[in-house]
Amino acid sequence: MSVIKNTILLFKSDKTDDTRDEYQDLLELNNFKVMMVKTLTFQYKNLDILRQKLLNPDGFSGIILSSPRCVNAVSQALSKDKLEELWNPKSNFTVGETTCKEAIAKLSIQCKGKWSGNAKNLSQLIIQNKSEYVKPFLFPHGNLKTDILKVELSKENLTIEEVLVYDTLPNPSIERDLFECTDRFTTIPEFLVFFSPSGLHSSLEYLRKIPVDLNLVKLITIGPVTELAVIEQNLKVYGVAKSPTPEEVLKAIL
Repeated sequence: MSVIKNTILLFKSDKTDDTRDEYQDLLELNNFKVMMVKTLTFQYKNLDILRQKLLNPDGFSGIILSSPRCVNAVSQALSKDKLEELWNPKSNFTVGETTCKEAIAKLSIQCKGKWSGNAKNLSQLIIQNKSEYVKPFLFPHGNLKTDILKVELSKENLTIEEVLVYDTLPNPSIERDLFECTDRFTTIPEFLVFFSPSGLHSSLEYLRKIPVDLNLVKLITIGPVTELAVIEQNLKVYGVAKSPTPEEVLKAIL
């Protein structure tokens, strides 16, 4: 059994487009070999309900987009031109830089919260101007969302109107993909990067087929929630990226 030095395995969800992966690009520029295993896929739903709410922005202070999947759901529900016209005058927010970029590219919607990194930080940003928000925020979300945002905003009498727009499902080929990345479960990269608790849980049973103590591998997590999920599995966390960006992942590795 061998640990392959200077090699990184990214456990990421399915991408919403066919563009190059920015995490892979940056890490390869810093002389790491990068492999990826898709941990999750997404099934969209309730887009008709979302569309009706998007067509009535007057009922909301703005929209909160917590992931690229939420952006993709909004994009499927209503045309880009219509979204720009109806929602750009609103106070819109995203969790993280990637989601903010997606909102601009796919929806033509300008959003605050680019550097928030997680739901708790975003809630504090929204609360700073709480007197401006007398109406609820529209909050499209996935089935694995936490209640952090809702709880934190409710402390200041701010509300969100939730719409479940996608289900998160395990990648059915994850075992095969991991089998190939680890040379038939006989090697393991020096670094394993987990982007979410669900991604960790969907891959961990297969990682444990590799005959190595996972505490000898350097585990990197995106944010404190994923960090806690790793710790709950009695595993050590080597580094934590403060926000879901390639630059922060690189800092956690180095």
